[in-house]
Amino acid sequence: MHRNLLKTFIIDVPSATRDDTVTFWAQALGATIVPTGVDEYTYLHDASPDNRIVVQDVGSSRAGVHFDIHTDDLDAEIARLLALGATMVDDSFAAHPGRWVIMRDPAGIDFCVVDAANPLRGQEAFDDFQRRARTVGSP
Repeated sequence: MHRNLLKTFIIDVPSATRDDTVTFWAQALGATIVPTGVDEYTYLHDASPDNRIVVQDVGSSRAGVHFDIHTDDLDAEIARLLALGATMVDDSFAAHPGRWVIMRDPAGIDFCVVDAANPLRGQEAFDDFQRRARTVGSP
C-alpha cells in the first residue's frame, strides 16, 4: 500500500496570454505572484491554503486546467491508476529530478502523478504530504 494526495492545480495557458492570466488569477484569488525559478511556472501563493495553484505556460498549446496527484510510491500509483482505466501519456519525466508522469483518465482528461519526495518541492511540501496523504491501493 502507498499514499497519495491531490495537491496541485495547474492553470495551463498559452504564452500569448500568460502574463494577463497570472495577474487575473492572482487578483481573483487574492494570491501573491511568486516566480518558481522555472520560466514556465508561476506559483500563486496563498491562493488556496491546502493546495498549490500554479500557472503553467504551455507555449502554443490550448488553455486548460489539470491537477497533480502526489504519491510516496510513483511506480505503485501509476500501476494502480492504469488498472483503474487511466492511460499513460508521457513517462519521459519519471527520471527527471522532479519525477512525474502525465496520464489520462477514461474521459480524456490529462493529469500528472508526482513523486511527493522529489527534491524540487522542498521539505515543507513533503511535510504537508506526510500530514495529509491518505492510503490507497491493495495491501
